Amino acid sequence: MAQWAEGTRARFMTTHGLALIALGLGTYYVRSTMTNPLFSVIGGALACLLMAATLLFLSVLDWICAIGSGYAQIARLRWLLIVGTSAAACALFLVFYPSSTVAMFCNLLALYAGCLALGKFELARSWRGSKRERSLMYILGALALAFSVALLIATPQGERFALSVMAAYCLFMGSQILLTLYFLRSRTANLGVSNAGFRKDGIEQSMPS
Repeated sequence: MAQWAEGTRARFMTTHGLALIALGLGTYYVRSTMTNPLFSVIGGALACLLMAATLLFLSVLDWICAIGSGYAQIARLRWLLIVGTSAAACALFLVFYPSSTVAMFCNLLALYAGCLALGKFELARSWRGSKRERSLMYILGALALAFSVALLIATPQGERFALSVMAAYCLFMGSQILLTLYFLRSRTANLGVSNAGFRKDGIEQSMPS
């Protein structure tokens, strides 16, 4: 299978980030409508459906992007693919589980956030960019880990508070993906400019004086 162009993968990453931001904003809106017991029940169910649908969509998106990038990319991203697929499967199970609650989804998201935080630390450790970019990766990993703890703490605090933390984490994740994409594209552009300058200098030096 032919590997996809960088532009295609960038569009998939952008869709991934925007989907998480949309989920966060949607969860905040649902939380704001939970003003009485009836709306709380409906809002909680709707928030769980949104969470499950988005996790499933992101998991499918990850697999499509990895398959389109070739076997090597699948092997390199196997941890992310396993985590995303497991989270989507658990979310679907909770949707059809009669006794599922927002607290269960909050715990699931906490586990998901913790796994992604570990992946972010591993990415920072193997990052070959500048020290500033690596430091930023560690900071983002630490924030993701902090969100994982915050989600666990929010679970017994009531549905509205739990949904607030869940929405904040989704907004953070979406923004993080878009920020990572920005750094990757900036680094690629800088490498392209450097290579172009190197070729130009080589041509000029090879020309007779």
